[in-house]
Amino acid sequence: MKNLLPQKITGRQIAKALSGAKASANKLLPQSGQRRALQLPIPQTPFDHYRRRKLVKLLRFNELVPYRSVLEVGCGIGDLLLEIHKYQPRELYGVDGSKEDIELARQYLENVAVDISVANARSLPFPEKAFDVVFVMFELQHILDENQMQRVVQEACRVSRQWVVLVEDTAPTAMKKRGYIRRPVGEYKDAFRKEKFHLRRAEMMDIAASKYIFTGGSNPWHWIRWLFSPLLYLMGFPQSLMKPPTGENELPTSRLALFLQKLSLPLVTGLDDIVKTGVGTTVMRFERERLFGRG
Repeated sequence: MKNLLPQKITGRQIAKALSGAKASANKLLPQSGQRRALQLPIPQTPFDHYRRRKLVKLLRFNELVPYRSVLEVGCGIGDLLLEIHKYQPRELYGVDGSKEDIELARQYLENVAVDISVANARSLPFPEKAFDVVFVMFELQHILDENQMQRVVQEACRVSRQWVVLVEDTAPTAMKKRGYIRRPVGEYKDAFRKEKFHLRRAEMMDIAASKYIFTGGSNPWHWIRWLFSPLLYLMGFPQSLMKPPTGENELPTSRLALFLQKLSLPLVTGLDDIVKTGVGTTVMRFERERLFGRG
């Protein structure tokens, strides 16, 4: 096989890419279309750990994965496949449209029993009902054309024997922004119903309050640091003392910031159970229509 990378990727480089820091990841991970190659980044902060735990809990791998054949469509470099592997699937497959991502995945999952290959999500190279469970994570929100989106849904349903698990950013009404779209859950429900798959469960990852506070991309009040940082610096404090992250994937630059995040996390995450915006990441589980046309 032709080597698609200029040199072998080291464990340190992969760990750096998995940190979720967008600037660093872009140096190593070529973009696949308009989405990131990181489906389930390794957590780097207390908030990252909290967010990852909530998402993995909603995915309910323990219910769907053990002793079943599993496919992930749009696997990126394989971080979700690595998590799925912990639950002992009978067979594990992953496909992605990016040759670069698949080459990285082969290195990252070198010691994992998984079959990964390059494939177009609109034309999967598998027979009908080849897998017990098909995972599609953060793929459809990057397909703005409804016909093309339906084609991906059709293929995922065609190769699934029973379940399709869809993870997308959703909203009560459609919201287009920066090349992707947050669709209502109802639109996905209708798209899958056309393929005779029915929505059995939809759960939103409620982290609106904590995300607002801990990620710069969501919190407009981070301008306050520009006001106080110079004053504290003149008083002899480290320049990074008052510097919180200014982007969703940026890490705090001081140990103090990480300590304060860890200290305040229990209080802030408690607000997640109260603050419900209806906008966020939703895990949807679809099941193939049962015999005799019963939904």
